[in-house]
Amino acid sequence: MFFYPVINDMCKGKVEEAQDIFDFILGIGQRPDVTMYNSLMDGYCLVGKVEEALRVLDAMKSAGLQPDAITYAILLNGYCKIGKITDGLSLFREMSLSGVKPTTIMYNIILDGLFCSGRTVSAKEKFNTMVESGLPVDVRTYNIVLCGLYKNNCIGEAIELFKKLRAMNMKIDVTILNTMISLMFKNRRIE
Repeated sequence: MFFYPVINDMCKGKVEEAQDIFDFILGIGQRPDVTMYNSLMDGYCLVGKVEEALRVLDAMKSAGLQPDAITYAILLNGYCKIGKITDGLSLFREMSLSGVKPTTIMYNIILDGLFCSGRTVSAKEKFNTMVESGLPVDVRTYNIVLCGLYKNNCIGEAIELFKKLRAMNMKIDVTILNTMISLMFKNRRIE
């Protein structure tokens, strides 16, 4: 659809204008697709207006379109960025019940939100659920968990996980190395 690139670009800072164009599209009888709705929701979430994004989600459902994995990832990220992790977890459950399978990206968003809100036990449980489900655990996931453990004073667990990653010959990126170096120097545990 011709309008998609315009809306997508405007959602990166001018979400109200994007909404106006979206409304115009509806007014001339065009039917936006899931991708266009997702762009608008993402625009609202980027500026912390998750309630507006949910309004767009409701409109999308009313138009007969089903949310996809990207829709849920956008909303999960929106909730976590504004500190509403409980709402994010509710959405995660709703998503699973609707038949949309969680992805590594979604778990990364939830893990980051849980660790940032100090809910370390819940984050570790969610990480274990992810591993047990067979989803691929990537470098980003391990970085979130290591940083989360570190920031929540679970130093021993972070070091043990790092050792496990090295034993698995996991690719260690610069961010993980910086986190671990900082952690070990701070705690005088150079090994």
